[in-house]
Amino acid sequence: MLKWIELFETWINWAVLLMMALVVLILTAAFAVDIVRDIMAYPTGAITNEQVFGIFGDLLLILIGLELMDSVKGYLKDHKVHVEVILMVAMVALTRKAIVVNVKDYQAGAIGLALLIVALAASHWLLLQGPSRSKPQ
Repeated sequence: MLKWIELFETWINWAVLLMMALVVLILTAAFAVDIVRDIMAYPTGAITNEQVFGIFGDLLLILIGLELMDSVKGYLKDHKVHVEVILMVAMVALTRKAIVVNVKDYQAGAIGLALLIVALAASHWLLLQGPSRSKPQ
């Protein structure tokens, strides 16, 4: 029975990985179309700050998708959750939020967002300093 459950989990993981790859492909194509459209609309190169933030937000969204795919691939290989990859995805997602959000409209939450970023960075640092990461002497 356990063999069937493991096979089922493997199929589900492959299905999730393929669907995520499709989403990342669609996001990348849409990102390319948006870049070309922005270049065509502004031949002088004058792009507003909001458009730049939107471009970087879209780019970070693609990177989040790629990192999530990497975490699923890692699980398929070792059947272990790689906490470091999950923390990196969370940091990229919060960074994207910090770039995309308009701080003037979101002043109360900006401090909370900054604290979350610091907490995730500290968690990542602590994970890297752990006993399994220490260098042999």
